[in-house]
Amino acid sequence: MSGIGNRTTNIQTLRRAIDAAERKALHPLGLTVAGFELLDILSRDPGITVPWAAARMNVSKQSTTTVLLRLAEAGLISRHPATPPDRSAALRLTTAGRTTLEAARAAVSRVDAAFTAGYRREELRELDRLLGVAVSAFPNERLTRVRAGTAVTQPAAA
Repeated sequence: MSGIGNRTTNIQTLRRAIDAAERKALHPLGLTVAGFELLDILSRDPGITVPWAAARMNVSKQSTTTVLLRLAEAGLISRHPATPPDRSAALRLTTAGRTTLEAARAAVSRVDAAFTAGYRREELRELDRLLGVAVSAFPNERLTRVRAGTAVTQPAAA
């Protein structure tokens, strides 16, 4: 760690290390961390729209669209016309997307295992609790707006 003693700085250092390890693990699969995250979201919520996916990832629609286009070009996701036509298209994983996601989850699980290898079971439970408290200090305002209907329409039916 940085040795500065500032918790936020130490968390940022850890985040960069984990991001680098995940990028390295996902690279052979042709995925970025954002691409993996989007595939994971689509696996859990098939038919989600771009605005909803962006809100779930807590990034802009433009950033999500960039990742979406790469995944679509790779044949990992498909866009389905919306009904009614004024709604955003529904996004779904393709068979290749599901296969790639399985491999990506295994790769990211190895990163997680390396990160947590030095902890005892009770320490991991406490770490999970503390991380949950820390994350809750920064609510996802994009997701809150989407859920309230003030940013975009509701997700298309699956």
